[in-house]
Amino acid sequence: MSLFFLIAFALLCAALYYLCPNRFKWVLLLLVSYAYYAYCGAGALPFLLLTTLSTWAGALCIGRIGARGKAALKARKAELDAAAKKALKAQTRRGQRAVFFAVLLLNFGALALLKYASPAAQALGLPALDLLLPLGISFYTFQSMGYLIDVYNGKTAPQQNPAKFALFVSFFPQLIQGPIARYDQLAPQLMQPHRFDMDNIERGLLLMLWGFFKKKVIADRALPLVSEVFAHQGEYGGAVIAVAVLFYSLQQYCDFSGGIDLVTGIAELMGIRLAPNFKRPYFSVSLGDFWRRWHISLGAWMRDYVFYPFALTRPVSRLSKAARARLGADAARALPAALGNILVFLLVGVWHGATANYVLWGLYNGFILAMSALLEPAYRRVHARLGEGVVKSRAFYVFRVLRTFLIVNIGWYFDRALRAGDALAMLYKTAFAPAFAQLTDGTLLALGLSADDYRILAVSTAILIAVSVLQERGVAVRRAVLALPAAARVALLYAFMYFVAANFVGAASGGAGFMYAIF
Repeated sequence: MSLFFLIAFALLCAALYYLCPNRFKWVLLLLVSYAYYAYCGAGALPFLLLTTLSTWAGALCIGRIGARGKAALKARKAELDAAAKKALKAQTRRGQRAVFFAVLLLNFGALALLKYASPAAQALGLPALDLLLPLGISFYTFQSMGYLIDVYNGKTAPQQNPAKFALFVSFFPQLIQGPIARYDQLAPQLMQPHRFDMDNIERGLLLMLWGFFKKKVIADRALPLVSEVFAHQGEYGGAVIAVAVLFYSLQQYCDFSGGIDLVTGIAELMGIRLAPNFKRPYFSVSLGDFWRRWHISLGAWMRDYVFYPFALTRPVSRLSKAARARLGADAARALPAALGNILVFLLVGVWHGATANYVLWGLYNGFILAMSALLEPAYRRVHARLGEGVVKSRAFYVFRVLRTFLIVNIGWYFDRALRAGDALAMLYKTAFAPAFAQLTDGTLLALGLSADDYRILAVSTAILIAVSVLQERGVAVRRAVLALPAAARVALLYAFMYFVAANFVGAASGGAGFMYAIF
C-alpha cells in the first residue's frame, strides 16, 4: 500500500464527495472505502464482509429478541407475578446472550486464527501456515465488537441498514490503522452530508502534511538503524543498543502517530472528525498517564470492554473483600484495578503477537501499573512529606517525565526484540556492557544512516519537540498557523513543505509501510 496512492486517492475522494448529491454522499464513501480495500488486497474482502455481516445481523437479532421480550412482558404484565416477570426477562437475556457470544467467538476466533495459527504451528514444529492477514483486521474487528457490546448492553440501537453499518466498519481512512471508533461518535458523521468548508480543507491538508513529515522524514529515516541493531544485537554493545531503543521510540511514535495524523486529516477534508489517538505521550508523568495518551482509542476500548467488566465481577469483588483483612482497606480497594491492569496488558501484549517477548512486554506494563495502584496511598504520603511546593515544581515534573520515559523505553526492548532472550540480553548489555567506544569509532555510521541522515533527524526531532511543547502548553498550533497573515502563512507553509520534500527523498526506508497496518 503506497502512501502516495493513499494521499492521491483521498484528494480524489474529497473532490468527488463535494460534487456528489447530498443524499448519496454516504453511498460514495462506502463505494470508495471498498474500492480502496480491494486495491490493498481483494483476497481480504471476505474477512471484512464476514465481520460486517455477522456483526450487523447479530446486533439486529439481539435488538429483536429484546423487543419481543419487552412486548411479551407488556402484553402479559397484568397476569404475571414478580417471579414470572423475572423469569421472562431472564429468558430474553439468555437468547440475547447466545447470539452475542456466538458473534464474539466467530469474529475474535477468526482474528485469532489468522494472527496466531501460523506461530502456533511453528512452535509445535509444524510447517508455517501461509495465512493472509488482512489490512487493519484488528482495528475493524475491535470497532465492530465494541458496537456489538454496546447494542447488547442497550447503549446503542442496532443499525437496520446493512450498507450503512458497512460504511461504519470500512471507512477507508481509519481502516488502515485506527483509531478504533465508537458507533455513536462516527456513524452519525458518516451519514451526515457535509458541505464544502475551506476551513476543513485547510485544517485537513495541514494535518496531513504534519503526518507525512512524521512518517516519511523521521520514522522511515530512523528505521534502518533500528532494524539493523535489533536484528544483530549480538554485534553491538549496550550503548549502541540504547541508541537503537531511543531511535525505536522515535520511529514507532512518528510512524503510528504520523499515520493517525494523516488519516485524521483525510477525514477532516470531508468534515468528519475522528477520535484523537495520541496526546503527546512522552510528556507523561506516570506509566498510567502514558497509556492514557498513547493509542487512546485502544486504551478506551480495553478500559470499557475489558477492564471495568472484569474489575466489577463478583469473583473479583469477593477477592477484594477477602483481602481487606490481610492487605488493609487501601490495598483491597486497589486490588481489582491492579488485577484488571495485568489482564488488560497481557491481552494487549498477545494482540501485538503470540510470542514470549510480547507477553513479557504486556506483563511488564501490567505489573508496574498494578503496583502503582497498590502503592498509591504510599505515593500520597511521600508527596505530602515533600510538600506541595516540591510536588508542583518544574523540577519534580521533569523528574517524573524522565522517570516515565525510562520505564517506557525499558518496555520497548521487549516490544521490538525478535525474541524474549534477545530483549534480556540487550537489557543486560545496556546496564553492564555498554562499550561506549562504539559511539565514537564509526559504528554509528555503519548502521544504515549517513551523517546527513543524523543531521536531518536531529533537526526534524527538534521541530517535533517544539510543536509538541507548544501543544502541551495549550497552543492550538494548526489554528495559530492558519490564523497568521496570508503572506506569513504562505511563507511558513512553503518553507515547511520544501523541508519535507527535500528531506524525505533518500531515506533508506522511504517505501516502508505503516507498521500497524498489519495488526
